[in-house]
Amino acid sequence: MWLAENPVAIWCGGAVLLTLAAVVHFQIRSRASLLAILAVALVSAALLIAERLIVTPREEVALTLDQIAARIEANDLPGLLSFISPAAKGVRADAGSLMPLVTVDRARIIGTPEINVDSAATPPTATANCQGVVDVTVKQNGMKGPYLDRVQIQFVRSGERWLIESYTPQKDWRRAAGR
Repeated sequence: MWLAENPVAIWCGGAVLLTLAAVVHFQIRSRASLLAILAVALVSAALLIAERLIVTPREEVALTLDQIAARIEANDLPGLLSFISPAAKGVRADAGSLMPLVTVDRARIIGTPEINVDSAATPPTATANCQGVVDVTVKQNGMKGPYLDRVQIQFVRSGERWLIESYTPQKDWRRAAGR
């Protein structure tokens, strides 16, 4: 699983083995050493292709986070709601009450989210701890500003998608919004 999520080890291992094979080839100049260089290059390339093609559940959750940020940045409430579980009434209510109050100029996940997936649960669940930033303009008074917060998001697998089940922000945005 680790190799399927991080190509750095493949690149590093391939580079070290390719260097060793090249050193051996330049010392003995045999057909076998040349074939070893070719074999290392082909195995490394095959592993890199496999890493790119294999999408792990953790990578799916990270992609879902990026898609959610894109829907928020596009001020697309129906699109955002499509990423929220129908059973998550509180999350749906929060999105429905907050998004009409602001125009989002930018929404991003900052850094690498910490994602834990429980594939043994039925249905599978995931927890993402991430830092998000949203630049907004308040529609009521035109005031602009960023909102930066650390959020823990609970996801549940529904078919081929990960849907938000609940979330816990570090800051109380409801109080900041005046509710």
